[in-house]
Amino acid sequence: MASTTQLRALRASLPVVAERARDIADEFYRRLFGTRPDLLRDQFNRGDLAQGRQQRELARTIVALAQAVLDAAPGSTRGEGADRHRASSGGRPSGGDAARQAGAPTLAPATPGEIVSRLAQRHAALGVTRDEYDLFERHLGEAFAVALGPDLTADVADAWAAVYRQARDEMVATVEAIYRQADLEPGDEWREALVTEHRVEAEDVVALTLVSADSEALPRYRAGQFASVQVRLADGARQIRQYSLRGGHDEQWRISARLLVGEPPAPDGEVSSHLMGELRVGDVVSVSPPIGSLTIDDLDDAPLLFVSAGIGCTPVLGMLDHLARTEPDRVVTALHFERTPERHAHRVELEALVASMPNATLRVSYTQGSLSALSALAEASIDGPGVYLDPIDLARVDLTASHRVFLCGPVPFMAIARAALIGHGVDADRVHYFVFGPDDGSVTGADTGQGGLG
Repeated sequence: MASTTQLRALRASLPVVAERARDIADEFYRRLFGTRPDLLRDQFNRGDLAQGRQQRELARTIVALAQAVLDAAPGSTRGEGADRHRASSGGRPSGGDAARQAGAPTLAPATPGEIVSRLAQRHAALGVTRDEYDLFERHLGEAFAVALGPDLTADVADAWAAVYRQARDEMVATVEAIYRQADLEPGDEWREALVTEHRVEAEDVVALTLVSADSEALPRYRAGQFASVQVRLADGARQIRQYSLRGGHDEQWRISARLLVGEPPAPDGEVSSHLMGELRVGDVVSVSPPIGSLTIDDLDDAPLLFVSAGIGCTPVLGMLDHLARTEPDRVVTALHFERTPERHAHRVELEALVASMPNATLRVSYTQGSLSALSALAEASIDGPGVYLDPIDLARVDLTASHRVFLCGPVPFMAIARAALIGHGVDADRVHYFVFGPDDGSVTGADTGQGGLG
């Protein structure tokens, strides 16, 4: 836990760090990949970095984590003193204001533990090792020094180092716990999986079935979890992406990927292109253990609302599959949005699961060409930046204060849908969402013009 002196320095320096957080993030990645180009080639998502999403997430996380530490400190009242600090700093946002303007890593007010848990799950998905955290600390400290210059006093540097080290220790413990649950040792986190089915499910979606490539079955997973898939690309890079586990037989993993077509200058998704066009039955890929703490069996028995768009149907399919087998009488409403019927992946599977549950209902909306479904504020499609739909006519949904809501789809879609739900009276901490790749604040905050993952 940070000392009183460290907390004081953290609070005093947070406004300037918030202003320069993107500079810190840019400098960090420049130094990290300069030292370890293999991390860019084989671990980090090159597409996210090219579009700046990874940098935005790091900048936002730096500020949000520090604010959460201050909020959790003994004697602290969340947000107290923000107005006083703003007055004394010439109108510049205080640390608390800066963090909250950037959004929060979870839908409820974030605690340090919540932020660290999300980071640890992402690190487990990427196969981050214990020794890499020392490398991250060194380059993050150097980036702070470059971005802050003379504002980085010894006390300030010590305070931010304390925040990082506490988070690091908790992340290492969480990542290693994820590996233990999958009966893996740190450093042995990747398994080989054999492709037994490769099917074009819709015009731009490929569905894969994977089994263990050796005699030991793939780890069992919980409904709502995901796994990383690592593939070797034509240039020799071993890129990693995350995919929801759709349900089905325990010895099989079923995943789906939508082909990402980049908006210039962004490239097409290199992994989704490989899965669609190059991968074949009989090929072998590397997979991580199942990851993710947002699972359906951890929650209460409240009625459920699933709101998905595009390939965001995949975690919903996994959760519906679990409910159909274990709680078939659960009250469930599923709303799914897609541009056209031709692009609607897994429609038959979705309809069959809902039909097997007597208290479940399904509504599917195709938005292309429908003025009632498109926002007057944007022209982009459901899979692109800047959304788009209405997104739900909530007056037609039997929505109560007790509902739990799960969102999955393009980030702009979730941002609009979440705002509509909260505006309709759903408490924010009962609206859960899935983001694969960097969560740069677009769901909870501004900047909703992000592309997808590839």
